[in-house]
Amino acid sequence: MAITPVIRAIEKLGGQPELRMGVRKAGPVVTDEGNLVIDVKFDSIDNPAELEKSLNNIPGVLENGLFVGVADVILVGEIQDGQPIVREIS
Repeated sequence: MAITPVIRAIEKLGGQPELRMGVRKAGPVVTDEGNLVIDVKFDSIDNPAELEKSLNNIPGVLENGLFVGVADVILVGEIQDGQPIVREIS
């Protein structure tokens, strides 16, 4: 029910949200609690703590994946030129 206003609010923050779709099933990914998952790409994040706070203050957002103040090293998996790679951010 909150998917459209959540997506609009994320776009206002500069994100490019996309509803995560199932791989071996039709339709979106649904959590055990019945929530939908939105993947968001930001070109850059200048202030992660402020972005985390802004995201968490959007009605309908339950969690985010920024984990500010929780980790010293972040491993980011992605596909580049068709090959999986892992980047380390510290």
